[in-house]
Amino acid sequence: MRYKALIAIITTLVIVLSVSAMVPLSSGNQVAPSGTSANFGMNLSGSINNHFQHMHNYGARLSYNTTTGNITGKYLTANFNSTTGVFSNVTYNLTSTTIISKMYANGTSITGLNFPFIGSSHTPSINASAFGSMFLYVNTTSFFVMHNNPALQSNMMVNNGTLYLYVPSTAHIYNTTDNFQASASADMNMNEQANASVFKNANFADHTMINFNNVVNAGRKMIMIDNNGTVAMLFVHNGNFKITKNEIIINSTASHGPVLVNMVVPPGLQKTSNNSMVINNIMKGKISSQIALNYVNGTIANSTINYNSSIHFMYTGHTSSTNSFDVNSSVNHHTIVAVFIGNNMTKNTGHAYVKFDGKIATYVTMSALVNETSTTHAYYSYTNTSSGMYVFMYIPHFSNHTMVVSNEPFKNSSYTEYYIGGGIIAVLALIGVAAYVIKKKK
Repeated sequence: MRYKALIAIITTLVIVLSVSAMVPLSSGNQVAPSGTSANFGMNLSGSINNHFQHMHNYGARLSYNTTTGNITGKYLTANFNSTTGVFSNVTYNLTSTTIISKMYANGTSITGLNFPFIGSSHTPSINASAFGSMFLYVNTTSFFVMHNNPALQSNMMVNNGTLYLYVPSTAHIYNTTDNFQASASADMNMNEQANASVFKNANFADHTMINFNNVVNAGRKMIMIDNNGTVAMLFVHNGNFKITKNEIIINSTASHGPVLVNMVVPPGLQKTSNNSMVINNIMKGKISSQIALNYVNGTIANSTINYNSSIHFMYTGHTSSTNSFDVNSSVNHHTIVAVFIGNNMTKNTGHAYVKFDGKIATYVTMSALVNETSTTHAYYSYTNTSSGMYVFMYIPHFSNHTMVVSNEPFKNSSYTEYYIGGGIIAVLALIGVAAYVIKKKK
């Protein structure tokens, strides 16, 4: 059972690759693998290509030079050594900051895998390529996915082994081994799905490893890397970690299968004046979820991070001045959700206004918001950044709620209705007085 997750992920990827020769791609809408190794050997099709074609957009394209090992994109740059399987200088381009100096994995090799696009049971040692906006690397022990998007979403899975990460000497590392917002059952359920369901459920492979749904769910164990104000988060599922100076070592819990690690660099939390306060309240469990919205190559890039396994926070649409969301939870206590809206999504006017369940919410300072305990009133706060608006919403209780964030003041509908009603009453009163005067003259 412990090997099923990695076997399934690799098998799913291989099946996706194997059908590419049979599915023609339309001219100008083709995802030609960039820097394809000999073992990849053909155009990408199947579920990955279908996803890109369905979106009619391949995101911010990523290039991979097999000679130099350079991975280059708008949001991500890194280097990959195909001989050793080592990543180096993983950099978040929006702040020109290196997040990880070096990263690699050692695990237990799985033998007897079937790679149909190569033939029979030949198992390649290294497979690395860029497809559209993604970089994929898979071997017999591990699986890596890196996205060239504003959140730099990445996933790493290692079979019965160890993931090594080294951060720059200027970085600080924070961690918790008991993120109580992520229930133990939810954390275990993710691992059970990886072990049991991935064989029969391609959606799980697509969503959990390749991240087509752009949702990252926190685990019980969280690690945060802060390099001069640029913050990256690591969520560890079915693993233990040890931190020594600038080294992070993550080991799988062999009894429950491979270790799964999600990495994300939340837009809005980068180089901001209050990011230490936000990080602190995420670690304390006061901020349960956040959504980041940006336009990427003409389409909306929606990145969701759920720190709380009971929260369902969803982006539902936008206009030229507003963005709308639905939020609900299986628990009833209050919490805070966050929204980052990039400047290329909605014009940053320097102010944010929020409606909660159709009513205008009250603005408070961030320090007041994180200490709020009301069970009846909704409050919000916001922070301006150079790249967009970071809005925080205090939700007093839970059922199903709606939330609208605007860069312009909302019209006070109740006042307008009162004004119109008052006008009608005044007109009726004047008519009554006139009628009384006319009647009296007669």
